[in-house]
Amino acid sequence: MLPEWSSEYSVHNQTIDAEHRKLFELAHRVEAATNKATNRSEVKEILAEFFNYMRVHFAHEEEYMKSIGYPELPNHKEIHKEFTRNVASLVKNSHSINDLKENLLIIARDWLIGHIMQEDKRIEEWNAAQLAVNVSKTLESGPTCSLDNPSCKLKDKPITYVYQCHCKIHKVSESTHNKINKIDSNVVCKECKYPLQFLRQE
Repeated sequence: MLPEWSSEYSVHNQTIDAEHRKLFELAHRVEAATNKATNRSEVKEILAEFFNYMRVHFAHEEEYMKSIGYPELPNHKEIHKEFTRNVASLVKNSHSINDLKENLLIIARDWLIGHIMQEDKRIEEWNAAQLAVNVSKTLESGPTCSLDNPSCKLKDKPITYVYQCHCKIHKVSESTHNKINKIDSNVVCKECKYPLQFLRQE
């Protein structure tokens, strides 16, 4: 029996999670079809919807990985291609309606659980780690302008965003602040590993 969608399967990216939830819904339709009398055309209709949405999701996921510079993108794209080939092969080699229904359930279960848990979660784990490194670099470089610097005019002072963890106060640039807000998962301090909490804008 297929599991229901839960936070356990979240990759902490709103768009990707929404598409994964949709795929869970389609997988449950596949499961329901295997447990009742259905004709070949009904199963083919479910298969077509599942397969088409899966391809759309793969394209979105690959665009996202490219946008964040994910180093495993070529390997992940190959996994998507291999899975697509496997789906086509399973369907082609289904000699009866029962074979087709059984193979569809295997596809839905193995990909949903295996791919999301093993591969997709790595994307956001990598992205969160990169963001933490970028925040750390920003903190180390310090602000480019301050009131203590006489050569810096007040009007030129960049906006600073103040965060706090367990061990210290962090001041980050607007671009870093925006990156932090785009990530669903918590960004943690490199030293104390406590999530950064936004305090104020300066």
